[in-house]
Amino acid sequence: MKYEINITEVLSKTITVEASSEEEAVNIVSDMYNNEDIVLDYSDFNGDVIIENKKNISDERKN
Repeated sequence: MKYEINITEVLSKTITVEASSEEEAVNIVSDMYNNEDIVLDYSDFNGDVIIENKKNISDERKN
């Protein structure tokens, strides 16, 4: 049998911004991220690694 195993590493960074509301703050940071003003790299690795079974791939059998 064949299996696809997904490995996810979590990168995270806390950004502080001035805003009039939480929604505006999220929008500001989202725009900064989408414009690549914020780029996460290896130094932002928070130590979390998730390994999970993505798909069970059985050998294909001809019917």
